[in-house]
Amino acid sequence: MNSEQFLQSVGELIKKHRTQTMDQEEFAKRLGCGVNTVYRMENGQGVNAMTLVSALELLGLLGEFTDVVDEQLAHVADAPERKRRKPVEDFSNDF
Repeated sequence: MNSEQFLQSVGELIKKHRTQTMDQEEFAKRLGCGVNTVYRMENGQGVNAMTLVSALELLGLLGEFTDVVDEQLAHVADAPERKRRKPVEDFSNDF
């Protein structure tokens, strides 16, 4: 699954849950965004990440997403980190 397919799936999930309790206009008001943003989100188009996360939270779906994120974080918790470069010297602009 690529990012476009993921947004399509999440948008469809949001739409299915939203239509059970409210219309796009009410949902947009609760999210603090416009109806066009809700339309774009439900059709898999890019929206602000905070709006997307807030929509999932408002519909009671955020917990399931955070469970997956927590699982993935636990999976990579002990993974080696890339070595950092030496700090770049800060040169004075004073000539």
